[in-house]
Amino acid sequence: MIITLYFYFNLILIILSAYIEYLFGKYSWARYVYYSEQILKLVEKCGAKVRIEGKEVLEKIVPPVVFVSNHMSSLETLIFGGIIGKFLKFTFVIKKSLLYYPFFNRMIKFLNPIVVSRKHAKKDFAVVLSQAKFLFDNKISLVVFPQATRSIEINENKFSSLAVKLVEKFGLSIVPICVKTDFLSIGKIIKDIGKVVPQNDVRIKIFPEITHREINKQTNKKIIELFKTTLTKWSRSY
Repeated sequence: MIITLYFYFNLILIILSAYIEYLFGKYSWARYVYYSEQILKLVEKCGAKVRIEGKEVLEKIVPPVVFVSNHMSSLETLIFGGIIGKFLKFTFVIKKSLLYYPFFNRMIKFLNPIVVSRKHAKKDFAVVLSQAKFLFDNKISLVVFPQATRSIEINENKFSSLAVKLVEKFGLSIVPICVKTDFLSIGKIIKDIGKVVPQNDVRIKIFPEITHREINKQTNKKIIELFKTTLTKWSRSY
């Protein structure tokens, strides 16, 4: 309980600091990356280790690309800036409700995310297609969470092929990112605010990009299996 309070108290301070900079016109991409790195450090201060594999992949990427990641908690949204953002600019496909979070919504809007309802798949896809073109034309990459909701396990039936459809449409590469972020559990009342579990280390693995020429009908299934295998391997290491 104390660790959870410590985490959220300091997280609020970080977000407030970023918000104040935003109000005074001093918030920038570099500051976004900085504050995201502060959240990574906060995780470590709470007793969890942060292990990141595959940074060398990010160094070689020629943007734009589409990142596809499993969605285990709200933590990945908070820390990707300190991982991916050091190498290239990107934004997220997010659910509309995130725009209503006090203070935090300013940080999200700064990224110019693609906002979807998660209720009407066809309409959401049309929105993503129309806005993604502008992003890609400006060399901005996109992070897609194919799972409809956050989950510890990966349900193949709820893992959309949006990322694959995007790279097929725009002729880009796809970069899978597997995350284990159950350091922050899913809240019982508010999903984004869950208990902190410091014994659960944060693990992130960035896989080599899959080029447009390598994309086929089996790509989405291969990514799902890649994530499942990686998560199983990590669970056995504890």
